[in-house]
Amino acid sequence: MKKYYLSVLFVSMCVISAMAQQRPQYTQYMINPFLLNPAVSGTEDYADIRAGYRKQWTGFDGSPRTMYLSAHTNIGKHLVTNNRSRNKKNGFHGVGMVLTNDAIGPTTTTTVSAAYSYHLKLSKKIFASLGAMGGFNQFTVDGGKLVAANPNDALISGMSKTGMGDITIGAWVYSNKFYAGASMAQLAPNIQFTKSSGSLESYSLTHHYFVMAGYRIPFGYDFTFIPSFCIKGATPAPLSFDINAKIRYKDFCWAGVSYRNRDAVAAMVGVIINNTFDISYSYDYITSDIHKYTGGSHEIVIGYRLRSQGRVICPSNFW
Repeated sequence: MKKYYLSVLFVSMCVISAMAQQRPQYTQYMINPFLLNPAVSGTEDYADIRAGYRKQWTGFDGSPRTMYLSAHTNIGKHLVTNNRSRNKKNGFHGVGMVLTNDAIGPTTTTTVSAAYSYHLKLSKKIFASLGAMGGFNQFTVDGGKLVAANPNDALISGMSKTGMGDITIGAWVYSNKFYAGASMAQLAPNIQFTKSSGSLESYSLTHHYFVMAGYRIPFGYDFTFIPSFCIKGATPAPLSFDINAKIRYKDFCWAGVSYRNRDAVAAMVGVIINNTFDISYSYDYITSDIHKYTGGSHEIVIGYRLRSQGRVICPSNFW
């Protein structure tokens, strides 16, 4: 019976650890900020659909692996932005969804979330929005990937699952020249576990905070320089930040670099095909002490722009 209680405690600790982990790390969040801020949903003139895959710290057994699918679009934006609309509205709506699957060692987190945002026109070209995203997280511990003192322990060799809700809120200000926003993630209430003694103990997800901004600086006729940054916080970890710089050629291709303090330097490149498809790749060179044992991190993102038939193709706000 004592071994049973120890096994229950061990698996519970693994599940709790999975719930307290950082949200998935993304290098290319600047081309899909919707992943971090629900207020971004509906900012584009088209439905923005993206799929991403990231393998972090290659060469490590059980290193983080993240996959996601996201989509968002606007409702009624043309009535606000079209000056010829007779019944011009003051605002429009954005909706979206995100599916993620994040694996670290024996733990896997699967998240399904839906987002809503409301956008107001502040001036001719400047908009502001508020958004919220709610979803459900399922945390799984695969006992088959654990090395147990007793290989015949059925509890360790099996699967342990639990789930809880998740809430993210955010604000966004943007135009065709800049964006700035802030968001707070993992704001769901505590979840309670029953201990072997029968008493209840509460645990909660770690709150995450994001502040980001970017600006377009045209030079020449065809090129644009796009600097951006993101400040990230998660209690009790210290603040971290990213500084990014991209050069874009028309609406066709781009290349850039990113610096993440105390972690990595990344190179990025992307291409847009027929104003519909885009694909981008980034490689992170690890600058922390772990770089001696890993080949770096890889991330690839594929995007699709679904436009309404008959609508004029305008330059995108693709960042």
